[in-house]
Amino acid sequence: MTRFAALVRKELLELFATPTAYATVAVFWFASGFFFSFSLLFLRAPKMVSAFHNLTLLLLLLAPILTMRSVAEERQRGTLELLQSLPLGDARLVAAKYAGLLILLALLLVGSAVAVIPLALYAQPDPGPIVGGYLGLALFGAAVLALGLLVSACCASQAVAAVGTWGLLLGLWFVDYGAHASMGPAAALFRHLSLSLHTRTTIRGVLDGASAVYLVSLAVVALVWATQVLRWRRV
Repeated sequence: MTRFAALVRKELLELFATPTAYATVAVFWFASGFFFSFSLLFLRAPKMVSAFHNLTLLLLLLAPILTMRSVAEERQRGTLELLQSLPLGDARLVAAKYAGLLILLALLLVGSAVAVIPLALYAQPDPGPIVGGYLGLALFGAAVLALGLLVSACCASQAVAAVGTWGLLLGLWFVDYGAHASMGPAAALFRHLSLSLHTRTTIRGVLDGASAVYLVSLAVVALVWATQVLRWRRV
């Protein structure tokens, strides 16, 4: 096993060493089934748009809980310096922690896909919007987890990391409100930075190219900055 794979395995073991990951998975799976079943059986709306919207908000709330320990806990325990002394480099260290989070995200989404079964039983769904919606949800989850990892790298306390991540995500979610008080390039910038505006198309199963580029870029920038933060703190 390579050092990188061993580090990813370590991250997964630590994620599931506490009830937090199990509770998060259980809540996400239960909520996804409830959201979709409610729309299908009570609202008589055999579509996954509202379910994807609710799952997006749920990821927004759960991401800080999943990422708060990523680096902050290592710093609290005094093991961050030990990890940085390994012949991996800060970039691979960040990548390994992010890979563990992505595996957990995949587990959440695969489990929630069971909610598609009632739709297949009671209707004849078009698989395109469903697949597109899940791809959009995966990109959104990858972006918010990367941002949470960045905040955790900046903090020495898990609680501060969680609150800071919530603040950052809420700020990006509501930043388009600034467009109503601005005009010209400033208003366009606020709309471009808005997480909520970019997710409106993805939850409908329409994976817009601009929104996909935004979410991927957000994740990449966050990971690059997290790596840089570790390098600065090493000095």
